[in-house]
Amino acid sequence: MKLLPSIARIHRFATHAYTLLPYHFVRSGYALPLRFFIFEMTRRCNLRCQMCQYIQWLRETPPAQQKEGELTTEEWLSVIRQAPRLGLVTFTGGEPFVRPDFLELLGFASSRCRTHMITNGTMLTEERARHLIDFAPRRFGGVGFNVLGVSLEGPEEVNDRIRGEGGFAKSIGAIKMVSSIRRDRGRRCPLIHVTTVIQKGNLDYVSWMPQIVADAGGDVVNLTLEVRNQELQGFGSRDPSAYSMSQLKSPRLDPQRVADALRDTRRAAEKAGIELRTPDMPDREIVRYYAGQTDLRDFRCPELWSTLVIGSKGDIHPCWMTSVGNVRETSLKKAWNNDKFKEFRRRTRQGLFTPCAGCCMLSYHAAKNRR
Repeated sequence: MKLLPSIARIHRFATHAYTLLPYHFVRSGYALPLRFFIFEMTRRCNLRCQMCQYIQWLRETPPAQQKEGELTTEEWLSVIRQAPRLGLVTFTGGEPFVRPDFLELLGFASSRCRTHMITNGTMLTEERARHLIDFAPRRFGGVGFNVLGVSLEGPEEVNDRIRGEGGFAKSIGAIKMVSSIRRDRGRRCPLIHVTTVIQKGNLDYVSWMPQIVADAGGDVVNLTLEVRNQELQGFGSRDPSAYSMSQLKSPRLDPQRVADALRDTRRAAEKAGIELRTPDMPDREIVRYYAGQTDLRDFRCPELWSTLVIGSKGDIHPCWMTSVGNVRETSLKKAWNNDKFKEFRRRTRQGLFTPCAGCCMLSYHAAKNRR
């Protein structure tokens, strides 16, 4: 299937176009009406992945305490009702299916707007898979459940070393199951992307992913960068300008091996007939990131003018670096252009912060005429 990547490129172009006017010409930090949402259903998870930013919290915090303060079913339903019909909602976690009410919430959202979810796939039963197909629109881009994202880090031995024993078989089984039900019903949706984090433990196997995904019936391989900003002391409560690059413990990988992995993965994707998505930057910038050489002056964050993040406990975020309110106290519409949000947009337009390095929301735009 070639549809998802073309739509993905259109979405990226549309996002940039939507933010172009307010980003460049509205000095106040005002943004056009909200269209894109990321809902963090929970930070709880049934896996303990090595590269997870929340791994220490997951290991050290008792399960009952992890759940404390999460939005209730009714509170999430209230949040979903605030999303416009033409909006796009991404559900993520943790693992969304840890919540017993997740399928209810996804179904409700899918009846009102376009939806997308990210899961590790290990809790996706056949019954749940059939519901996902029920939620899907007849045509891609219509109201309904459009895209399923499954996280996978490599072939079985590699994936299970990173994500936990038995995970590969369950995740691949979920992809095959959804693909099979989709085919049996004559549907094109939900389309399936597999997300792989480029990291030390799988670098030499990233190029295996296109064929693995093709064999399972998936549509796209989505490569992302490993980020460690959540490990910064006080992250989310401290002023983001307080951090220096020396404090950010970003992963370091051999530049030539990273370049070779990207080249080989592109070739493998073409051979397998699988589309490959990478961060919004040239491959050389991915290499520079893992060498600790990212220059944030070469990047923008247009997502601050288009996307709102809702944390599992109701905090409203431009991104994880700061909060501009809580859904228990204010509406999404009011928070979207409140004074704190507009100030944060103005600051990032003047220059990004150290914790921004590696973020999937960044867009490459090489700075010119530097002084």
